[in-house]
Amino acid sequence: MANSSEPSAPTPRRRMSDRGRVFLIIAAVVLVGLLLSARMLAGFYVDYLWHASVDRTDVFWGILWSKLSLFAMFGGTFIALAVVNLVIADRLAPSAFSANTHPVVERFHEFFGHRLKLLRIAVAVVLGLLFAIPTMGRWQDWEMFQNSKSFGINDPRFGNDVGFYLFKLPFVTFVVDWLFIALVFITILVILTHVLSGGIVLQPPRPKLRRATKAHIAVLLSLLALVKAGDYWLTRYELTTANRGAVRGITYAVDNAQLPAVLLLAMIAILTAALYLSTLKTDRWRPAVVASALWALVALIGGIIYPAAVQSLVVKPNQTEKEAQYIDWNIEATRHALGIDNVEVREVDYGALTRSEVSANVAALQDVRLWRPDAKTAVRFRTDDGASDTTVLDVDVDRYEVDGRTQQVLVGARELDLDQVGNRSWQGLHLINTHGCGLVTAPASQVNADDKPAYRTDIVDVTQPELYFSPSLSGYSIVNTSVDERACDGREDVAYEGDAGVQLNSVFRRLAFALDELDYNLIGSSAINDDSRLLSIRDVRDRVKTIAPFLTLDGDPYPVVIDGTVVWVIDAYTTSNRYPFGESADTSQLSSGSGLGGNFNYVRNSVKATVNAYDGSITLYAMDGAEADPVLEVWRAAFPDLFTPASEMPDTLREHLRYPEELFRVQTTAYSKYRLDAADFFARRGAWSVALAPREQPTKSGTTTVTTDTSSTAEDTTAQTDFASDSDAARYVPYYTMFHADGSNEATFAMFRPFSPFSASDQRKELVAYMLADSDPGTYGQLVAYVLPASSLPDGPFTVGAAMDADRDVGQQATLLDQGGSTVEYGDLQMVPVGDGLLWVRPFYVESQEAGQRTVKYVIVEYNGNVGLGESLAEALAVIFPGFSTPIGDVVNEDQQPSGPSDDATPEELLQQAEALFDDADAALKDGDLGLYAERIEAARALVQQALDLLNG
Repeated sequence: MANSSEPSAPTPRRRMSDRGRVFLIIAAVVLVGLLLSARMLAGFYVDYLWHASVDRTDVFWGILWSKLSLFAMFGGTFIALAVVNLVIADRLAPSAFSANTHPVVERFHEFFGHRLKLLRIAVAVVLGLLFAIPTMGRWQDWEMFQNSKSFGINDPRFGNDVGFYLFKLPFVTFVVDWLFIALVFITILVILTHVLSGGIVLQPPRPKLRRATKAHIAVLLSLLALVKAGDYWLTRYELTTANRGAVRGITYAVDNAQLPAVLLLAMIAILTAALYLSTLKTDRWRPAVVASALWALVALIGGIIYPAAVQSLVVKPNQTEKEAQYIDWNIEATRHALGIDNVEVREVDYGALTRSEVSANVAALQDVRLWRPDAKTAVRFRTDDGASDTTVLDVDVDRYEVDGRTQQVLVGARELDLDQVGNRSWQGLHLINTHGCGLVTAPASQVNADDKPAYRTDIVDVTQPELYFSPSLSGYSIVNTSVDERACDGREDVAYEGDAGVQLNSVFRRLAFALDELDYNLIGSSAINDDSRLLSIRDVRDRVKTIAPFLTLDGDPYPVVIDGTVVWVIDAYTTSNRYPFGESADTSQLSSGSGLGGNFNYVRNSVKATVNAYDGSITLYAMDGAEADPVLEVWRAAFPDLFTPASEMPDTLREHLRYPEELFRVQTTAYSKYRLDAADFFARRGAWSVALAPREQPTKSGTTTVTTDTSSTAEDTTAQTDFASDSDAARYVPYYTMFHADGSNEATFAMFRPFSPFSASDQRKELVAYMLADSDPGTYGQLVAYVLPASSLPDGPFTVGAAMDADRDVGQQATLLDQGGSTVEYGDLQMVPVGDGLLWVRPFYVESQEAGQRTVKYVIVEYNGNVGLGESLAEALAVIFPGFSTPIGDVVNEDQQPSGPSDDATPEELLQQAEALFDDADAALKDGDLGLYAERIEAARALVQQALDLLNG
């Protein structure tokens, strides 16, 4: 008997059958495919809902239709060509296989047999889809081709309108290139089909081809040759933007060597096509093969070797003479393409300056900016603001009416900082902390008694401080939920009253967003109701880019207050790299965060985009003069309702438009070289360079600053065997300023950048000229170059900065303050015309080791080689002009900071305040204090005007 305690044998595990494993694999693949498809469809639906929320479904459907049109056209073309050729290959196949048919061919026919027709169609469709999908990315070229406009300017070599190169040539070139590659693949597919059908027998020593098969292949090869001939023909036009010589575009070697070679190659390609077709009758392939070899040889010699030989042996020894005509073409094209063909030139001269003249013209000095709008000043604003859940990431310069006159004002937005919020839950990040709060403002030309910004709350009137959209915001937020949002300081809990975002009024919408964001909380949260709205794409630049992907956006959006609401203004550009003969823009001097980088040789700032910080609405203003930008006109034709005419821009917005710094950098760099004619262009005789940037860090006392010769007689050793170019030294950074061009009290809000005479190694550092880009409403966009007499050039900014740095008092203070955890740094070196003279002013910063503690410790003034250092601008001026005592108003005590007139002041009270100011002005005039006199008069007039407005209702 068996022992009952003995363990029983283990039951063998049932193994899944092969059919079961296959089923599970297929089910898993299908499930993954469904999930991926569901998310893709959800993303498509969410994208549509977003466009609908900003009333831009015309853009959504317009772009989609363009992509689908391209997909259908190119996919259909490939499928048709492939199917036709595969059918022909099948018809030409032998009725029976030869005895030496390859075994692989036999097995192929055994497996597919009667399914060969379906296989041909499937292969053609799959390849057609693969060839069609990438073409959808060329939808912008397709739109420009369909809506092309005329520039009214013809290129000097071929006589074509410039619009042909920017709008038609890119798409036509793409079609030819695509067709060539498609025919290559179809030819390979046809050869493979003939192999599998017996038309080509693979046998040693070489394959055997039936005559019908050879005829089919010959036709395809002739088509390839003809398409390539067309490509050569288009290459002639593409050479107008080639970089193969002294300047961009066609040069002597290209015109006299490469262009003839390209035409020869086109003719050889046509001849080769004819020879391949001739084989249909003669069955003689040798002439076609010889022609193909000749073609390759000519391409090597004529396309590469011969042009290089002409450049080295003919052009280089006589470059000035040989390239003169082509340089002239390049100059004219570049001036127009970069918008520097209408620069107004004015002559200006500066002489001696006395104390009385300075006292009589303090208005220009009152507009000197003491605070640089950079990251460190933004930290200063952020530190002083002290908010824990908002941050000031950027400070911008604008102009507002302050104390009766237009002044530069630093404006920083309190943007939402999700990294600093205390509540890190899902509700805290998406439902409670949803927005930033208002603006921080301070006059750019004033400091308080603690050397900090003189913050004021009466400069702008923000009645809707919530910033739901700003440059740094990412992710999404949901408003109008059952959870209260964090309120801005000084405001009660206010429910969102805008119509931004997508209303989550259905389970289907919530599910779509949950799939798109991969966030279950969008379905599971009970705080979301039918009135809730999801705000996405909250970065203002991304919002504009989404509805206008064909525009290049500036990297510095800036806030403006319009009717109590913050509106972000973004400069938008139309750009192209296909302007014939135009030189590529030099972008080496753009800042690291610039949005105008990349390769382009045509640019216009034809669009001003605005994004409402509260409701997210987007407006694209086509600026006055946009008719002169055919690129913009193309997009206006493609999307007729997308742009708003500049005439509909509110005046309150127009008053705050700024000429974009990025564009000004590009234009001033180009103008310094392209202001010349062809005769002087080669060696840059009489050319300018953007002035060298002065050093940023002070030299401590006891060290030696070495400067190079700055005299006007410094020898320029530029060799004239090659084009002279600027050095890689840092160049003067342009800045916004209230500029008094003639030293008077009339100021223009403009961007400023100075020039020095060109020298190969920057020996010349004098001030030869400077350029202003006007931002005032009536003269917006005007570029003016102020040129000084060559016989008496004053010191340029690099020399002035070196003189300031070498001053004993400056050096001593730098040594004293640059220790104990503190660092010293110079601010912007600003040129200030005063009366008939020229002053340079520069703030002296001290920053403690504790982050965000930048202060304006001193102000430095330079005049005619003399340097003055003081704790205020007036003190520094008194060092150079002894006895100077006119108040500038750059230092303001806390109790002297006006907060503006009371909102409920009566006309009688306002007139009484104005009368008192008029009395102060009379007293200042008797004391000879003209600066204070002008300030009090302006303030009094402002109060009188306010009283009149109240009386008139």
